[in-house]
Amino acid sequence: MNKTKLKWLPEMLYLVTAVISVFAFASFSYAQEKVIWSVADRPTSYILHGKDKGKGVVDEVYKLLQTNLNQYQHENIKMNFSRVLREMKNGKKICACGFKRPEREELGYFSKPAIIALPFSVIVKKGRLKKIYGDVKSLSLAQLFQNSDLKGGVTMKRSYGGITPMIDEQERKGKLLSHTTTEGLLKMITRGRVDYAIEIPSFANYISKQFELDKGLESYAINENKAQVLIAYIFCTRNEWGRKIIEDIDTILEKQRSSASYLEYLVRWYDDRSRLIISDYHQQSFTDN
Repeated sequence: MNKTKLKWLPEMLYLVTAVISVFAFASFSYAQEKVIWSVADRPTSYILHGKDKGKGVVDEVYKLLQTNLNQYQHENIKMNFSRVLREMKNGKKICACGFKRPEREELGYFSKPAIIALPFSVIVKKGRLKKIYGDVKSLSLAQLFQNSDLKGGVTMKRSYGGITPMIDEQERKGKLLSHTTTEGLLKMITRGRVDYAIEIPSFANYISKQFELDKGLESYAINENKAQVLIAYIFCTRNEWGRKIIEDIDTILEKQRSSASYLEYLVRWYDDRSRLIISDYHQQSFTDN
């Protein structure tokens, strides 16, 4: 072999190595399965816009899972639950966060409990009801509705779960004011035009922070709610792929759910009284399942 060929040999070897590396990386990237994660414009589960973008409870849990599931590619796509279930039925590789429902369990595998949330609560100006009911953590709606000295409000055309019939009755009787927005309702509380509102406490707190009203509001749990806390799960398409990724998700949740940082995600958007309810459940029951 002459000197000219020897001179070019290192460059040729480098070029061949570089080409092989590029193809190997491309093959690895191509081989990675993509997971579609369902998101929605629903503070405080997901916050898709503004200064707090990505700081929703589910946003944070998704980020934690995606960081640890680095064998997959990940993409968040905005979609409603009808589309989620339709895509799962068609075998698409989709994961979502939600409560257990029969129609969802037919189409998806569910993880261990991932989110602790609170149901609708009574939102009031700080100290307003303490003068009447004392230092309590929860209130009876029936008792509250009987107090003619208190004016309440709700958001127009809203479903309130199991307490909806009670609320609908009071609206028909004209004893509950209906407002078009939660923002407007909370402003009415701070201005003394209504005494309380019925709202999801995390959402009420989020809206209050946007308009700098949060320092003057607090919440009480509602006795008539069937459950003190609501538990949400990650669920993925019911096939072999979904079964495997849920196993991986459960492993991550087992390691992370008891941490202080995970609890901070769960309580971030709640007032002090609600934080205590979530913290107590997190300590006593959350990681047992």
